[in-house]
Amino acid sequence: MQITILANYINLADSRQSMMDDSTHSIHVTVLFFAKARELVGLKEIKITVPNQILAADLLELIVTTYGLESIKDTVILAVNEGYVASDVKLQLSENDVIAIIPPLSGG
Repeated sequence: MQITILANYINLADSRQSMMDDSTHSIHVTVLFFAKARELVGLKEIKITVPNQILAADLLELIVTTYGLESIKDTVILAVNEGYVASDVKLQLSENDVIAIIPPLSGG
């Protein structure tokens, strides 16, 4: 699964004609799934391998397409180490960072 995720990122990067600089390398992060995302994926969390430098939008796209979250893609929030991240932010991830996929919560 980790090789697939990195391969998907490389394909995504190629299709957007973006380039990773020389300091980019692969790291392991934990992805947490909440609410509807957890329901769709069937997992609470998973460890994946990703580039340490990646746009937040590209990371979200990678996770969405790899784990079948297309139906909630436009409503989820991405968080890194408990902080929300805008899609245009270039992330500088570190080994064992925690990524959260948070759909909107509802209830009463």
